[in-house]
Amino acid sequence: MRIKAFAAVTWLLLLGPFPAGGQVHAPSLVEGELPAEEPKATNPKGVEPLPPAATAVPATTPIPPGATSGVSITADDLRRLQRPLEPVRIPASRIDEIGRARRKALQEQDGPAAREASRALRDAMRALGIASLPWHAVAEVRESERSLRVNAVDEAIEHALLATELASDLPEPWFALARARLAADPTRPGPALGAAWVGFRAAYRDPHVARALLGDLAVAGLAALFGAAALTIGLLFLSRLRLFLHDFEHLPIVRSGTPWQGTVVALALLALPVVLRLGPFAILCTAALAAWAYLSRPERLTVTVALLALLAMPWLAGEAARATAWQGTLADPVHEMEVGWPTPEFVAALKVRGERERLPSMALLAIGRWHKRQGDLAEARRWYEAALVADPRSAAAQVDLGNVLFLQDDLAGARTAYLAAIERGGDLSTVAAAQYDLSKLYLRLAAVGQSSEARRKAQMADPAYLARYGSDDDFRANAWLVDALPPMEALAALAERDPAHREVGEAVLHRVAGPLARWGWPWLPLGMIGSLWLLGLLFQRLSPAAACDRCGRPACRRCDPGAGTNCGQCVNVYLRPDAVDGRDRTRKEAQVRRHARIRRWTERVLAILGGGAGNVVGGRPISGFVVLLLLLFLGTLAFAWHGIVPMPLPSPFAAGLRLALAVPLFLVVYAIAVRDAFRRTRPE
Repeated sequence: MRIKAFAAVTWLLLLGPFPAGGQVHAPSLVEGELPAEEPKATNPKGVEPLPPAATAVPATTPIPPGATSGVSITADDLRRLQRPLEPVRIPASRIDEIGRARRKALQEQDGPAAREASRALRDAMRALGIASLPWHAVAEVRESERSLRVNAVDEAIEHALLATELASDLPEPWFALARARLAADPTRPGPALGAAWVGFRAAYRDPHVARALLGDLAVAGLAALFGAAALTIGLLFLSRLRLFLHDFEHLPIVRSGTPWQGTVVALALLALPVVLRLGPFAILCTAALAAWAYLSRPERLTVTVALLALLAMPWLAGEAARATAWQGTLADPVHEMEVGWPTPEFVAALKVRGERERLPSMALLAIGRWHKRQGDLAEARRWYEAALVADPRSAAAQVDLGNVLFLQDDLAGARTAYLAAIERGGDLSTVAAAQYDLSKLYLRLAAVGQSSEARRKAQMADPAYLARYGSDDDFRANAWLVDALPPMEALAALAERDPAHREVGEAVLHRVAGPLARWGWPWLPLGMIGSLWLLGLLFQRLSPAAACDRCGRPACRRCDPGAGTNCGQCVNVYLRPDAVDGRDRTRKEAQVRRHARIRRWTERVLAILGGGAGNVVGGRPISGFVVLLLLLFLGTLAFAWHGIVPMPLPSPFAAGLRLALAVPLFLVVYAIAVRDAFRRTRPE
């Protein structure tokens, strides 16, 4: 709240204990005089009106001398504070007229006329109670960028400053101001950094920007999680496919055929989930089953985490959609009507929606406040009373209704509404607005002591809210009283109640699960994952083949009873020196060296191609999975630098910031993964 010298002196007089020349007897209006029954507002449906608490003291009544309860004020100052409120005198179309006049002045290079139009635009915003004009601010941001391109730095700063005044909660004006200040004096980055910091805070508060960015992070995270899970399972499956095909040939049914026939049958069975279109989960679960007997414990844990991530994908997608929902939900038009300046067609569409469905109290209050800001108090009162019918416990509706009654000179009804709002509580900003407006009403009634006490409680409840919306020296209808705006938490809860997130979850479920979505999801997939660990105990008794430590061939006890960690050939060459001649030993040693070289370069190439893929095939599956997840996440953000979830106002600053953060981090993680792969595979 910006308090000028007069207001500061006035409130010092209000709170000061020293006597004055003329004093006022406090009337008998006290907060404890609420009626026994809860008051109800009048409405067209016949609800009884609020009973008056006391007779209002008109502003023209002489102030009798005498002592008050510790608070005093001169009669002249009190009458000055009791001056009539100025009704809304400008039409809603005035905003567009001023905007056109400023654009014309800028085109004609008429600087004084353009500055006068900007002053008139700010004054009209105050008169109409408009907190933000985003489209006008974006136009000023573009003018600032054009001025920078022609090295008109002072004009760029002027346009950016006006943009911050027109839409202080929008990040783009602050970023434009930071860029203009940096261009004006590159040797002093402090002011530019300060403006950029305010822009970051504005981006965090603005639901359009914050939820769009959060949506980008959520989509990139889900894509990275799916990709990391699929790549990890796929790489482990391919690295163990040779062992699986070898053991498959030992099955009783396949044993009678040739090795090529067994290989064809095995590959046909593995391809069944793809042919039958059972979905990604079934395909990857089949691959995990084929490789399970040959995996180490860390690899099995990694595969389990990957499958569980796929299992949770529909739920994660639904929760992400719920947490990032804004555009298309009811919260979006409510927020636009409360802080912006929507067109009559926009409001009419919301009213039509209200005829088709039952709107919550918050939406009805937004419609009423839109009418109140234009001076249509009767229509605003009708919507406020409808909001009370929708939610009789709404403290915000009582505050807003009290303001309309105040402006209609029904001080008794306004007082009753304010006291009802204070009794019902609510969020701190609503309580602060009720106490603040009640203090203004007590000044009208010459109850100076009660006014100062209500002001003190308002400041205790939410001083920041009053500092932004309150005013003691602006007696215009939309400035002197403070309305109860819905907090962002309430708007977020309204957006999260939108059923669209369930549709997102269902769509992802059918994409991931395929026909399994109709066959007991998620209990059947959970049973499939649990059965893998039970089958692991059975596989140990069946003694499956293992990769030879030296040459990589299958070390199978069925083919060679003496095989263990080494295949039969390596046992004969290295453990039985007299079993083979020198030429066979030389040939085998060359094969071992070739296998080591292939394994080393395979890990290095996979590290170059996929970062963590080299760790997965190199025996470090957990770190490989994490690196794949990070690289895919950062890579998705960098690839979709323009934004995955669109914002209503496209911002080059947001795209540049995304690239500035995602690309360096991606390169750092990628370089660390590649360096680690080359270091571990260095020949001894």
